[in-house]
Amino acid sequence: MTIKENNVSKVLKDDGVDSIDIENFQNLNQIQIDKLYKKFGKNKSWAARLTYNKNFGGVIINQLPGEGNRLHKHPNTAECWVILKGKWKWYIEGKGEMIAEEGSIINVEQDTYHQITCIGNEPGMRFAVTLPDVMHVYK
Repeated sequence: MTIKENNVSKVLKDDGVDSIDIENFQNLNQIQIDKLYKKFGKNKSWAARLTYNKNFGGVIINQLPGEGNRLHKHPNTAECWVILKGKWKWYIEGKGEMIAEEGSIINVEQDTYHQITCIGNEPGMRFAVTLPDVMHVYK
């Protein structure tokens, strides 16, 4: 059975993210990670949409070890992530698994299944960039 979803809040909630803010930090000229930590905490799962326009959307996601997202793809666009904190295990269809740490940039082609899991002993943070309100397709 295939499931499709393009509501970013529902996608994040279904991936186990506890606190989601898609309005209060959106499109500010400058955003400090420390301000996000003050609102959400360092050792909690949370996400905030930081960028949203007709061309792309950007969401910062903080998750605990063992947390991540479900296997999915975006049929009409690619996606990229900048790893800001922690250590992540990535599965990308046709490429296999890889480990990414702070300072890594990950790119996934459109219509390619992928899955992300925070690993190690500390929370991980990533900034995801793709089309606004991107379609997620789950197996």
